[in-house]
Amino acid sequence: KYSCIPATATLSCREAFTVGSLRVTPIPTSHPNQGMGYRFDEEGKSFVFLTDNELAHQHPGGMAFDDYCAFVKGADLLFHDAEYRPEDYPQTKTWGHSVFTDALHLALSAGVSRFGLYHHNRDRTDRAVDEMVEECRKIAVGRPLECFAVHQDMEIVL
Repeated sequence: KYSCIPATATLSCREAFTVGSLRVTPIPTSHPNQGMGYRFDEEGKSFVFLTDNELAHQHPGGMAFDDYCAFVKGADLLFHDAEYRPEDYPQTKTWGHSVFTDALHLALSAGVSRFGLYHHNRDRTDRAVDEMVEECRKIAVGRPLECFAVHQDMEIVL
């Protein structure tokens, strides 16, 4: 059974709903054009997808870091917007995307098992993305967190 809010909803459901045994929980993202992130829970496994989400700046309709942390808490897998490096952010603040270390901080704070850096800057080389992943791994050393870059055609089994 699929349930959602009334027909007044525009592009997305604003309340949790189920499809079979899959529970889908939405959350507003912090982006100038707004948007939604989702948590998918099924049979004791969870995946959270948060792209176009700026953790260091709360846009109208967006949530605070602690709200996203509570939403992500204990997820098996998190894909989060990780478009920028810290040195990019002064020029891109308020554009609706996160610094990869902020997204890593979210994953670590929420006790996520696996963190996929998502929404790569189209001008960044694969080598530069690999360096971001390596930096995440160094920061998370000794913590139970797997870090990797999400790529096209990737398949992950939870």
